[in-house]
Amino acid sequence: MIWKVSRLSRRQIDFLNIIEHLKKHDVGLFSYSDNVNASTSMEIAMLQMMGTFAELERNTIVENVKMGMTQRAKEGKWNGGSVLGYSSKNKNLIINESEATTVKYTFDMYVSGKGFKAIANQLNHEGYKTKRGASFSINSIRTIIMNPLYAGFIRFNQVENWSEKRRTGKSENVILIEGKHEPIISIVLWRKTQKIFKQKSSKPSKTFTGHFPLTTLLRCPKCGQGMIGHKAKKSKSSKEYIRYYGNFHYKGSAVCNSNLIRADEVELFVFNRIKEVTTEPNILNFIVDKVNEKIAHLKQPIRDRLSYVEEPYNQTDKKINKYLAIIEKVPTPPESVLDRLTDLDKDKKALLEQKKHLEYELSKPTIKEISFKQLQNILSTFSNILPNIPPEKQKDLLHSVINKITVNAGDSPTERSVKDIQLYFDASQNDNYVLTYGTVHPS
Repeated sequence: MIWKVSRLSRRQIDFLNIIEHLKKHDVGLFSYSDNVNASTSMEIAMLQMMGTFAELERNTIVENVKMGMTQRAKEGKWNGGSVLGYSSKNKNLIINESEATTVKYTFDMYVSGKGFKAIANQLNHEGYKTKRGASFSINSIRTIIMNPLYAGFIRFNQVENWSEKRRTGKSENVILIEGKHEPIISIVLWRKTQKIFKQKSSKPSKTFTGHFPLTTLLRCPKCGQGMIGHKAKKSKSSKEYIRYYGNFHYKGSAVCNSNLIRADEVELFVFNRIKEVTTEPNILNFIVDKVNEKIAHLKQPIRDRLSYVEEPYNQTDKKINKYLAIIEKVPTPPESVLDRLTDLDKDKKALLEQKKHLEYELSKPTIKEISFKQLQNILSTFSNILPNIPPEKQKDLLHSVINKITVNAGDSPTERSVKDIQLYFDASQNDNYVLTYGTVHPS
């Protein structure tokens, strides 16, 4: 039950999808203030018409609001929102002195030659926080450096339809005008930062063509972040590179260290370990048992919900029998008893529908228990194919079988090693896709 159609959705496509979804699951829809029940084709058509007008009303409101905000922007006024360095009072920007110091410090570091990550790292080490009290990241520094607000300008309509297109909906009609607020940095400093940014934006030619197939599969031993590839020259004069995986956190070393591990060694270990497992029955049996143990509990939440529904269903059935016994004894039972019996009968039917649906879900075939032979075939095929495909394709194949690889902590790359490899499989033969996990240990 909804109060009115516009409360369900103001977008017609969403509204129609919701109606179809409810209909598919035998769920009725009633709009209280519109007095429409989606039980017949005529009433569904009526609801669809109401949905169309609800969307029209929404679009009209959006257009009117945007017109007002555009006019404010053209007048150099702030349209509201939270921004580091300022406090907003009645949509007027007032400089927040403590935050403005952070903003100035950020611009000073940038023109002195520091990059976004280096600035974020230094701010985090020195205890500075964002407007929301979080650590600084590369993106938050970039947002500050690229925001003309700090130089005294108002920028509006940079992105259109944000809720649907996000950053891809760049507008060609950006408003950039001198604002009514007080700037935090000078126009000279602003122009200098934009010039530096433009110079840094030209990407250098790629000199390293190596691949990192275990990217994001390896997990940092300190924070659990997915580790990515990194290369370093053997020496300043050398043209050879050493490959590493590390946690090059976008918030800098104040949040976590790189925790490097040699790429050649860890890749060789992982590939060989998976190949070895296919010939070790004890390990395979252990993984099979663990996976099947999890499969056995897949339907437990449905069983719990069924138990929850069965109790009120049985109680309602008892009450109905009680009132029927009263009716049988009295020639003309009171109207209140008949009304109560009608209400209980409705409740019982609703509970019965839920009960049938849950029982149907329980009866559906889900994932089959994985067998020793299945797992052996999966891993054997995997280990045979892996060395024979192009390096750029290895990553996709590895991600299809491995969920994550945990790394042991250590003080140097040579002291770090693989803790365990968590595999996942889909052993189902139907549309019910379920991930089942098994762990391979290094020894």
